[in-house]
Amino acid sequence: MSASPARQVSSLEELQQLAELLDIVYYEVSGRRSDGFDQLNDDAEDEVGGDHADIQLMQRMEGNRLAVRTRALVVTSEGRLVADVAAVFRTPEPVSIPAAIAKRFAAVIATPVTRPYLREAIHQAAVKLGIAAPLLSVLDLEEVGLLPAVGEGKPLP
Repeated sequence: MSASPARQVSSLEELQQLAELLDIVYYEVSGRRSDGFDQLNDDAEDEVGGDHADIQLMQRMEGNRLAVRTRALVVTSEGRLVADVAAVFRTPEPVSIPAAIAKRFAAVIATPVTRPYLREAIHQAAVKLGIAAPLLSVLDLEEVGLLPAVGEGKPLP
């Protein structure tokens, strides 16, 4: 008996209709103060210098589960904070998703789901360490294509 081929998803809208949010998973929440004691700098990513944030978006599809992870590394003069959060979605049956649709789903659908968890984890880690809590920017809806860019579509009042 052979398994039937996975259903081919043809659009972001189709995937959005099929995918149901199943879980939020934390892979890492960590923080380190940078004052008080000499520390070994064993993280090459800290060597960039100055305050900065690096946010990575990752995705994985296995069978009927799609996981989209968002990882934020925030380095300030007071410390280093990391949060790594995934939104896990389930489809009713195994699906095959073209790379472009999966990337768009991660940016447009999953990122707005994970972003509040990511921001809260960074904030809470900073509070626990007693350092100023950096604010990650609110998701830029123009950047992910949820709103037309200024000058496109209807004119602003």
